[in-house]
Parts: sequence; structure tokens; C-alpha cells
Amino acid sequence: MANELMCDALAAELEAQHAAQSNGTRQSAPHELRRLRIAKRESQERFWSRFGVTQSSGSRFETGLALPAPVAILLRLYVNGRLSDGDLQA
Repeated sequence: MANELMCDALAAELEAQHAAQSNGTRQSAPHELRRLRIAKRESQERFWSRFGVTQSSGSRFETGLALPAPVAILLRLYVNGRLSDGDLQA
């Protein structure tokens, strides 16, 4: 239950950052991606593979490398609950 609340809070924070970034006021904080992954208690390999990203690239995203648009879209839909793990399996 606490894990779900933390994930929801991080999802809301990521969405707010995206809205601010769309207005050109703030860039997405990479540490939020790491916090979301850790809140889900998943390894980088497991978390990022659902978005078609290698562990190595996921690590780079978590330390500041910009997300490619397709990955950012999938991540945003996942965080907002519009996509589930089942939707993202290859």
C-alpha cells in the first residue's frame, strides 16, 4: 500500500514536471526516474526493458541523458496508468 502511494506521488511529480517542461520552465529531473524505479522495487534491467530500453541506456537516463521521444511517451502513459505491464510486453 505504501509502495503504491509512493509510486502515485512520483507519477504526479513526473507529470507536473512534464507540464512545466512543456511550458519551457523546467527540465525533467532524472533522479525522479530512478526514484520511480526504486519505488517499484525493480532492477534497471527489468524496469527499462518494458520500454524497449537496455539497462545501460536506462542508467544513462537516470543520470541525466535526455529520453528519446518514443520512450518518454511510453513512460508518461505508463506512469499515468494508461498502459500496463501487459501492454508493454513484446
